[in-house]
Amino acid sequence: MLGSRKGPVGLIYVIFAIALSGLVGCSDFYPIEEQSPVKDEFIALIEDDRVLYKEGMKEQALLIQRVLDEQVKIIEKIHGKPFINTPFVHLCDTRECFAQYTGIDAGILAAVTSNGLFLKSYVITHEDYASWLAHELSHLHMRQQISAFNAGFIPQWYQEGLATFAANGGGANKVSREKALGYLYEDKHIVAVDSHFFLSDSWPLNYTVSQDDWPKPWYQQHMNYRQASLFYEFLHPIGGVELIRALEQGDRFKPAFLSAFGKTPEEMFSIYRNKLADHRS
Repeated sequence: MLGSRKGPVGLIYVIFAIALSGLVGCSDFYPIEEQSPVKDEFIALIEDDRVLYKEGMKEQALLIQRVLDEQVKIIEKIHGKPFINTPFVHLCDTRECFAQYTGIDAGILAAVTSNGLFLKSYVITHEDYASWLAHELSHLHMRQQISAFNAGFIPQWYQEGLATFAANGGGANKVSREKALGYLYEDKHIVAVDSHFFLSDSWPLNYTVSQDDWPKPWYQQHMNYRQASLFYEFLHPIGGVELIRALEQGDRFKPAFLSAFGKTPEEMFSIYRNKLADHRS
């Protein structure tokens, strides 16, 4: 259920965001063709009306405009089809603005909600902001075609693994590929479950996280995203697009994955880890 455009959006399921903390945020998304549902509350960039911004943020909006076409093409290539509706990007100038349109008042920097894709101004201060934008565009691409209810049963490792892979690491910026592989070699990794339920652990692990490993709590999220993206990188060439199409058609994740790969996620993850071991030796 959506909140008022002037008030916080009711959260249905917590997914789809890049965070400084361990939180991730999202709500249901109803695509509206060729317009933003909150367009009148932002300024549309004259150079590209897909970019909407608050007063005083034109320079940041121009930065987004310069990379938007390239990032859209990247996401459409990975997902195997164009966006079904124009992707709009909203730039918020304050934490309160971001909370108003996303319902999230925490250390979240970017999110896809019922009102579309939103970025905090802080995102644009980082040189890798284009990859953060791409991560959210990947979520937006899927959310234009999959309801929040159905998405709620898709495992987090898949949703974030796809988005982080498509964004070339965007969303896992604080953990390098090498660091994540090091954990995999040490048999410390995410668990590739085949379903998710609202009250279950979003990121089951095969090890206990210690304070010594991660003094900053959000690092664990970046490790999870990075490992998920490495696993998805292995999956994508052998059935990734087929799985995306099945999910868009309303198929449940478990049978759709089995149809695309002939094995369960856990079995495929075991094959992936064996290949890592072979490559290392």
